[in-house]
Amino acid sequence: MSFECDYAYLPAHDHLSILIDLSISHGLEHHRLLSGSGIFLEDIFAGTKKISVQQLQHVLKNSEIYFRNQDISFLFGQRSLTTPFNDPIKSMLYAAHLDEVFSRYIEFFSLVSPWLCPRIMRSSTHLHLYWLDENKFENRFLIESSMSAVQALSRQLYQEKLPWKFEFNFSEPEYIEQYWTHLGSDLSFNRPINMMSLSRELCHHPLPNASATLSMICYQQALQHMTEQKIHCSFLLQLHQYLMQNIQNNIQLEHTAEYFQMSSATLKRKLKKHQTHFQAQLDQSRLHTAILLYRVHGFKTEQISQYLQINDTTNFRRAFKRWSGLNVQAAQP
Repeated sequence: MSFECDYAYLPAHDHLSILIDLSISHGLEHHRLLSGSGIFLEDIFAGTKKISVQQLQHVLKNSEIYFRNQDISFLFGQRSLTTPFNDPIKSMLYAAHLDEVFSRYIEFFSLVSPWLCPRIMRSSTHLHLYWLDENKFENRFLIESSMSAVQALSRQLYQEKLPWKFEFNFSEPEYIEQYWTHLGSDLSFNRPINMMSLSRELCHHPLPNASATLSMICYQQALQHMTEQKIHCSFLLQLHQYLMQNIQNNIQLEHTAEYFQMSSATLKRKLKKHQTHFQAQLDQSRLHTAILLYRVHGFKTEQISQYLQINDTTNFRRAFKRWSGLNVQAAQP
């Protein structure tokens, strides 16, 4: 059973407390930040109010509007995974090595990264982190926050800055100095997806503050909490997993709706509520499959075209351009 974007399960006082403090320090009154979200300051101070991903994203969108071209997104991200709000984050803070940290980041995304759903690719040499529904212009704030969060967490755990490589599905922004300051200089723009990569060798080094006992206790409590709240898988992630598993087939909306035991109209309505549509989700899955085959399996363009059941490489190149806005050359390492 999946949960949807309007399901209220997030403690309002967790991530929003960081955002409110940052906003106040930058001269923005809290009521502007919370405007239109249905959340009030009293809800946050009460410590008992639950909000939905939809409400949290609305506040983050307000932040993007009021702090455009400022560094709030990076500062918010830096604190979001290093502040021990809950057991999922604590289980990451006490993990044995970074590979375990990132596996839990994926597993517990609904509580540690509720604004964007992270995914992971592992090649023989690198670990690649990316996110679902990340390539919309209005989600740039969320990408900056997510990348900053992962980098800050890994730096705190490793006790030194790690050589992450960052790729962005947009042109170099005017405020590039903030990227240099908060992420570093290894930045590539106009790439097919937003992604950050790290050598797998670094992912298996023992972490200085690891605690097998505390990590396991927090991990078990996190699993129990997710079961009680019924938040193991979001609606869009469940759909993405289905599409990825059937990507070599002729996937149709009607067949997909039937698999999820709903009408086509209901599926369309749910997707609209999540501010997307079926073709966008299908194109995203095809794009992610192509990137996976390029980066992890070393496929050539012709092999990927055949894998995705596309007639020839010319049609695949056209399709890739439609999926990502870029030529296939941008997808290669």
